[in-house]
Amino acid sequence: MREYPDGLDCVWLATDRNGHLGAFVTGGSGPIPVSATSDSSFPIEDIEAAVCELPQISETRLLVQMKRPDDFIDIAQRGFFVYDWRDVHRTTHDSTHVYEPVAVPLNPITLDALPESIRRLAVDATLRDSAFVEEQALDVMAMLECLSAD
Repeated sequence: MREYPDGLDCVWLATDRNGHLGAFVTGGSGPIPVSATSDSSFPIEDIEAAVCELPQISETRLLVQMKRPDDFIDIAQRGFFVYDWRDVHRTTHDSTHVYEPVAVPLNPITLDALPESIRRLAVDATLRDSAFVEEQALDVMAMLECLSAD
């Protein structure tokens, strides 16, 4: 197991109870499942680039207004539900301590459509009680063993 990659805005992957895929953007401080940092053959720093190399398969819907949504849209166009650790932009008092949905694919991808190397990363972080299509904020620290920037 690696230490938390402090200050590195990276992406980790998960699957939900429906087999849909989520991409979670840490903002450099969001919790990361231990499983996402334990595969030395696929460093967490490389996940976003690997996802963005997949073909675009979907139109998207942006759920929040932001100045630069391009990265979130790029990931959602690959069929991933995209969550962001928005607390990085908040005071401690206003923090929610959850990943919030920011972009959704209109045509979600499922596990069986992924290359094996990426599929393995998502399966290792399965959120069995969640359905990404519900577009709800997710407290991943309550669901998975995570590393934290704190």
